Order: sequence, then C-alpha cells, then structure tokens
Amino acid sequence: MFKSSKRAQIQSHFVCLAWKLKKGSQPAQLLRKLRNESGSAVVEFVALALPLFIPVIIFLSQFAALSNDEFLVRTLARESVRAYILSTNDLSATLNARNTMKIGARELGLKEERIKDLDFKVDCAGIFCITPDNKVEITITLRSQDGKRVSTATARETVSPWV
Repeated sequence: MFKSSKRAQIQSHFVCLAWKLKKGSQPAQLLRKLRNESGSAVVEFVALALPLFIPVIIFLSQFAALSNDEFLVRTLARESVRAYILSTNDLSATLNARNTMKIGARELGLKEERIKDLDFKVDCAGIFCITPDNKVEITITLRSQDGKRVSTATARETVSPWV
C-alpha cells in the first residue's frame, strides 16, 4: 500500500513539473520520454535471458559434437568388422578393415588429422581369425577434438561356417 502511494506521489510530481515547463522545451520532452516505458520489456528480457541462454547453447554444441563422434565410431566399427569377416585371410582382413575405416571416416566427413587419431583393435577367439564360426571383434576409439573425451565402439560378427 505504501508503494502505490509513493508511486502516486512521484507521478504527481512529474505531472506538476511537466505543466510548469513548456510543451516544446527539451526538459518537457525528456520527462515524457522518462515516463514512457515502451521497450523496457525487451531490455529486461535481454538482460535476464541472455546470460541463461549462453550456457545452454554451449552445452548443446558440446553435446552435438560428442554425439557425432559416437555415431561415427559406431558406424566405422560396424562396417570395418563386416569388411574383416568377408576377407579370405587374416592379413587381407586387417588391411580391408583398416581401409574401410579410413574411407568410411572420410565419407562421413571426418577431417584427415582426426582420421589419424582413430585407434583400431582386432580381437578374436583363435590364433587365426578367419576360420569357420569364429567370432571377430573390432574396437575403434576416437578422442574428441579438445582431447577431454574418448568415444569407443565395439562391433562383433561371426565368420561364415563355409569359409
């Protein structure tokens, strides 16, 4: 209640000042502009909301980059293990899987310096991987551009029983 009466006093004071001043004079125009509150909502929104949106935008961009790395690594691991099990022997299988990984990384838009950061590991049950009904596992690892996170994916396939 006190606030509304105080506000009324201030407004009446401005009204009295405005009547005393001429309508065309600069102080009268200044008083009219001071009483006009148009645009204040925009200023308040920018002042309050902008500091809140900046961290959200940073988080979303980091999340998008990490999600893209995870997608790339999963796709490369899956396609590399498929190329591996379709080969005729272990030597050609490793070469085929590595080439599939590198070509696939280029096709998916990975830059050359990041392709060099890809780690490739093959694991299988026996001494020779390309044997009937053998399970082959390929793990591909990629560090994030800032080096703080690592994306890893593993894909498993079984070699055909009729190899």
